[in-house]
Amino acid sequence: MRITTRSPATQDKPALSYYARFMGALFNDQKKLGEIQAVYDSLTLMGQLLGAGTDITKMRLDFQSLAGVLLDQLAQEHYKKASLTLTSNARIAVDVLTRNLFERTADIGFLATDRQVCAFAEMLQAGEQEGQDSNKLAELVQHFREYVSKYSVYHNIILLSTQGEILAQLDEANVVVQTDSSLIAEAMNTSAGHIEVFRPTTLLPGYRSPLIYACRVMSADGLRPVGVLCLCFRFEDECQRIFQNLVMEDDWSVVTLLDSNCHVIASSDPYQFPVGSKLKAVDNSECGVIRFGGREYLAATRQASAYQGYSVPGWLGHAMAPLNHAFDVSDAPELGSVSEGFLMDVLEAATLFSNELKSIPKRAALIQQELNRSVWNGNISLARQQGSANTEFAKILLREIGRTGVKTRDVFNESTTNLYKTVVASLMFDCAAQATLAIDIMDRNLYERANDCRWWALTKEFRLELEEINQGRPGQLEQLTLILRRINSLYTVYSNIILFDMHGRVVSVSNPACTALLGSVLTEPWVRETLELKDTQSYVTSQFVETPLYFNKPTYVFAAAVRGLGGVAGVQGGIAVVFDSEPQFKAMLSDVLPRNQGGEIAPDSFAVFVESDGSVISGTCPDFPPGSKIELDRGLSSLDRGESTVNLIQFGERYYAIGASVSAGYREYMGVRSKDKREVFALVFMPLSENVNLNTTGLRGVLQRTPQELKAPRGVASIDIATFFIRNHGYGLPPASILAAVDARNLQPAHSSRAEMMGYLIFNNKPIAVFDLSMLLLSEPSLAVPSQMSQDTDRQQVLVLKTDSSAEEFGILVDDLGEMAEIEFDRLCKMPKMADEQLGIVEGIVKPSGEDPAEGILMLLSVERMQRRLQTSANSSEAVAQV
Repeated sequence: MRITTRSPATQDKPALSYYARFMGALFNDQKKLGEIQAVYDSLTLMGQLLGAGTDITKMRLDFQSLAGVLLDQLAQEHYKKASLTLTSNARIAVDVLTRNLFERTADIGFLATDRQVCAFAEMLQAGEQEGQDSNKLAELVQHFREYVSKYSVYHNIILLSTQGEILAQLDEANVVVQTDSSLIAEAMNTSAGHIEVFRPTTLLPGYRSPLIYACRVMSADGLRPVGVLCLCFRFEDECQRIFQNLVMEDDWSVVTLLDSNCHVIASSDPYQFPVGSKLKAVDNSECGVIRFGGREYLAATRQASAYQGYSVPGWLGHAMAPLNHAFDVSDAPELGSVSEGFLMDVLEAATLFSNELKSIPKRAALIQQELNRSVWNGNISLARQQGSANTEFAKILLREIGRTGVKTRDVFNESTTNLYKTVVASLMFDCAAQATLAIDIMDRNLYERANDCRWWALTKEFRLELEEINQGRPGQLEQLTLILRRINSLYTVYSNIILFDMHGRVVSVSNPACTALLGSVLTEPWVRETLELKDTQSYVTSQFVETPLYFNKPTYVFAAAVRGLGGVAGVQGGIAVVFDSEPQFKAMLSDVLPRNQGGEIAPDSFAVFVESDGSVISGTCPDFPPGSKIELDRGLSSLDRGESTVNLIQFGERYYAIGASVSAGYREYMGVRSKDKREVFALVFMPLSENVNLNTTGLRGVLQRTPQELKAPRGVASIDIATFFIRNHGYGLPPASILAAVDARNLQPAHSSRAEMMGYLIFNNKPIAVFDLSMLLLSEPSLAVPSQMSQDTDRQQVLVLKTDSSAEEFGILVDDLGEMAEIEFDRLCKMPKMADEQLGIVEGIVKPSGEDPAEGILMLLSVERMQRRLQTSANSSEAVAQV
């Protein structure tokens, strides 16, 4: 069996049939369908030669067409899942780096205005020699060391003069001996606040392409530049941390970052794709094939999404997998923890699948129905030809056709179910990846908050002024406020920055709307903890609770102790940064919501940050505001820090895929935890259904009865009975009274006052009336109501009947065809006279054989009685109409 091609192929975008060669999960379905196709070919040929109603040419062509559709859909979904993995990795790699580097732009702008840095550079520019004040140099290097101990994303800090002299640097093991004149000129002349340099430089000779943030250092009066400050980012280290979260040890995929010229600047596997290699970017909207080192790769390329106006300089996320392993991820391991019964419930109600995909089981059922009807009609024909030379061979052929119909149904049902599972598994994978991304973004963001408060606690002005205030002197409060406001203007993730003295009294605030706090004493538990901190590396994080510092809304407050600088030792107060959690967390979660192929957020999907007791920190769904509760699955509580999981759940009246990931911290930051050690989770919900009670796919609804071979023991006298079902009750007729079974879909409704009159069909070029016998056969009204099976009009069929006494033919509507049964004479029973008069058209029953306890009673109908009863009903209706 082959995959059809629906779109033109190019070298970079091969046809789907090319990808299918590498889809190992597809081979089993191809094999099964190919085997059945071979059987159809053989049976079609034999049926054409034999006749007797055994020509299945149409069903063979229908099967061939449907098999192609199924394989095409399977290949598409396997491709989509592999593509989703690669595009997700490419996007996450470049977007996480973008968020990190955005924070660096604020760092360089603030540190370049640091009082100690500016004073040292100005002193040396004024003509003083570095050796004349080695203590100040040592103090500045220690200052840099304190900074990097908190902002560990940097490996070196270098202060240059405007002429390019090395004034100070942190990394004493790799002393810079040669300056970079072009970097200095660019930093001195830029109209922006800083520059980003990513290229080889003599400042860092041991690095291939270091990433440096540089900014002018100005004199105290702000009128002239006195130096250039350089922050050297741990680019390779940071990239490897990102890659480690995306590529597992047994993973064949490779994640890289490319510059604007598509050269590799970072690689998760430098042996396959060394830094400096040139690759070919793929269109941003889909995956494609690239060739490198004599090997083909399925690849995805994603541009960086701007974050708060910042974007990396033309860099791209680029993920690849060898084509022969790219589709290994299609085996749906995400479904391993889902019970089969619950999974089938989800698949039944899911609204994820295209109409073409949902039509496959129904089309397969129709093929089986046509095969069953062909077999049934063939047996009817053979029953009239007893003694013919080909009768036994024809029966064998018909039985084989019947078995082929069952195999067709089973293979299509199994393959379609697997296809549905692949679709759901893809969405589950996306939820898990997005939950992992969400908690990683949160950890990385709060890492910066822990750094900020500790570094700002070392601000010289804060330390000196708090000493003054604690000794009863007024202090320069206006200067403190200006510094806080400037910091807050650079670091906009804070609602407020608060400076308080050793008694917890508020001395200064950055937010003009919060001046009412000035002079008040902070009494929240984190204040005392802050004042008791032992060193400059320590900090305190509040619980996520409502606080007047955030307008009585819940948030996190990060705080560090401010220590004396002059003659007064010990803690003089503290600095608290009030995280603007409402918009910041919501933005993080909005960025990770699952999206469709068009890039739009999946309808009704939502994400939340929660504590392990279900307390909501933030969410994108208005039903779960901060501080509310959400019921968590018990399995989440068993997750360890840094672990992730994905599952299917019923949440309310809908089924969801849910991805969950537990905070693991970032670098030395260990994440936020409540006092009773409640962990923080990111949860991403993707709806799979509109309602748990809907049946949209019909996976179970298309199941048909499996034909059975009901044969009498050899040598026992028997009679052939053609069996069928009406409202799930079994009935039988002699084959001689049946002309054929035909499809009921061409039934034309009749406008008749008779309830049992259903309409007309054209049979052998003449119209025949078709009746529904359920009103006559089932005395209880509830039994006469169509069941779910009988309501499927595509499944109904019409038996065309005739009697010996009349040339007029008529039809009866049946829900399903049974078997041509060989019934022993001793199992036949006449109806009792009382029952015979009451039921009218039933003339006998077939006693159960006793072998199957679930076997019901087969009711034998009389065509002559049926015709008389229907004629009587017609006369009664005419009489009523005349009255």
